Amino acid sequence: MKQLVAGIVGVMLATGVLAAVPNTTPAEAELGKDEGGRVIMNWEEFKKVTQWDEKAGDAKPEDTGKFVIPWQEVQDLLDIQIKDVGTAELKLPWKEFKILLEWSVRESERKKKEEEKKEPVPVPYLVTAADYVAAEINEDGAAFEATFKINVLQEEGWKKIDILPGQVAVSGATLPEGVYLQLAGGTYSLLTKQSGDIEAKVTFSVAVTESGGAYALAFNKLPSGTCVLDVTVPHKDVDIKVAGAQSKLARPVDNGTRAVAALPADAAVSVSWERAVPEAEMVPSKLYSETRTLISVADGLMLGHAQIAFSILHTPTRELTMNVSDGVSVLEVTGTHIRDWRVQDGELTVQLDREVIGSALVSVKYETSADAGAGKGSIPVVTGAGVEREKGHIAVVALSNVEIKSDKVTGAHLVDVRSLPPEILAMTSQPILLGYRYVSPDFEVGLEINKHEDVGVLLTVLDKAHFTIMQTLDGRRLTRAIYNVRNNRNQFLRLQMPEGAEIWSASVAGRATQLAQDQDGRILLPLVRSEGSGGMSAFPVEIVYAESGSKPDDQGRGMARVELPVSTEPIMHLMVELRVPKEGKYSEFDGTLRGVKTFANVGGSAVPVPAADAAQVLQQAFVQKAAAHVRAAGADAIQVQLPLTGDVYRFEKVLVVSDPQWFSYQFKGLER
Repeated sequence: MKQLVAGIVGVMLATGVLAAVPNTTPAEAELGKDEGGRVIMNWEEFKKVTQWDEKAGDAKPEDTGKFVIPWQEVQDLLDIQIKDVGTAELKLPWKEFKILLEWSVRESERKKKEEEKKEPVPVPYLVTAADYVAAEINEDGAAFEATFKINVLQEEGWKKIDILPGQVAVSGATLPEGVYLQLAGGTYSLLTKQSGDIEAKVTFSVAVTESGGAYALAFNKLPSGTCVLDVTVPHKDVDIKVAGAQSKLARPVDNGTRAVAALPADAAVSVSWERAVPEAEMVPSKLYSETRTLISVADGLMLGHAQIAFSILHTPTRELTMNVSDGVSVLEVTGTHIRDWRVQDGELTVQLDREVIGSALVSVKYETSADAGAGKGSIPVVTGAGVEREKGHIAVVALSNVEIKSDKVTGAHLVDVRSLPPEILAMTSQPILLGYRYVSPDFEVGLEINKHEDVGVLLTVLDKAHFTIMQTLDGRRLTRAIYNVRNNRNQFLRLQMPEGAEIWSASVAGRATQLAQDQDGRILLPLVRSEGSGGMSAFPVEIVYAESGSKPDDQGRGMARVELPVSTEPIMHLMVELRVPKEGKYSEFDGTLRGVKTFANVGGSAVPVPAADAAQVLQQAFVQKAAAHVRAAGADAIQVQLPLTGDVYRFEKVLVVSDPQWFSYQFKGLER
């Protein structure tokens, strides 16, 4: 029956589809292939291929035309095992046998297509692990045994697997059957046609170098999934270092010192060892400190800023302690690695977030009261506590109008402020008044502090004041005043108006404003703050007011006295432009102002006031005021004309400080 199966397989491999016709005529005795792609053979030939025997002596009538397959061959064919079946047989009629045959062909084609669709492997192989064990090391060299575990993914063809650099000397190898070791291109490689898991062992040697009593060996390795280095040095009490090790475990063994380390995939092997230095006996920390202190004296207060630089020797510490004078309030403690701080019983204790050895810098800000004017006081300085040596510098500055003098000094020295450390100079922008230096924690520096009376400074200044005064034929006056103001913090501009003056309008920085009056009868114009810094920019303050003036007599004669508003703030340049009717004649000018043809060019940002514009403003103000009076009386508004032409007289004065300004003149020819 095995021949039967072999025959079936042979037909499947040859054709893919098989059709046998039991009633084939003798004319079809030869093999042939029709146009449908089928192989045709006569019945006799088919019986030869399949060993069909329809006339077997032991065949039963119902078995004629059937295939008989022993059960053992069925199990082999289907890859199954069923116990206690015995000598059973499988009988298949031709029709069922044909179906089974066609199914076998289709299944074979399906598997073939699946193999054709299979994706190629991403890499031919993987070196999953590499262990390097140095069992023998001496001063001349080290012998290693490397074990490589490799997973070969590519199934067909030869594979080349790199395992060691050519710089090592290979002395032996234990390789699986069908795996070969090759040196080419400066690299040791394995050659094989096998696939799956492979384990290879290679023995090689590496040179050991010596420098200053320290020994070292190194070689490049090829990348692997994991890498473990196992080194045993034949010496006791040695310190073994493995460069790039992610973890290392070293312990003494019978024949020396052993170290096991895990290396990154692409790191080279670099091992060094030397005799271990015995650990020094733990002794208490020894501290030194240098303090730089800035003392700022204000009204009734001393502000301190101390920088304490510690030097920590012998043993690391996590706590630093400083002395704080009585009455001192610590405001802030900063520095490197500071975790927490507290003040108790005159000591400032600073907790660090780790053990520190070497340098540590602590910055402390604090304050204490200073009785300014009382006479004398001591400088509060924060110093290191429990230190071997304390030294430092002190600088003193003033933050207000206090006078500071050095008083009694014990354990310290007064020094030139130019010799102070730059760290102190960088702490302040104020001029340093006094400087001290000390080299012992036992010192005292006294100060004499005197508070002087404050002197007011100018907060508002009027760069220019420009008056345009228009006199009518009946002697009335209408005045427009513009002040160029630079203001820092004043709330109002205070003006003492001439007696009988009636204010018609007022504006500040171009906006109409509401006036107020203080208890002395002065009007208050609310100010804005000038923009900018330093000189600050000016803004205009404008008022328009009317006066009854001086009425001419029956002959058109008279004398006019013009008094100007008095400002509480100084005026740098006062200018007056008087416009009078051209019909009159004017003489005998007198007063505090000087008559000029043109105004002097005095510094400051003046607001230009053209004559036509001033006359127009005065005309408009007069008309609006007259109309308001008419409307209040219930009558119709009347047209009012002001003289827009006439003679112009100019007066000025430089620097006016709170004193009244006036001028007078005689006129005639103003008959009504």
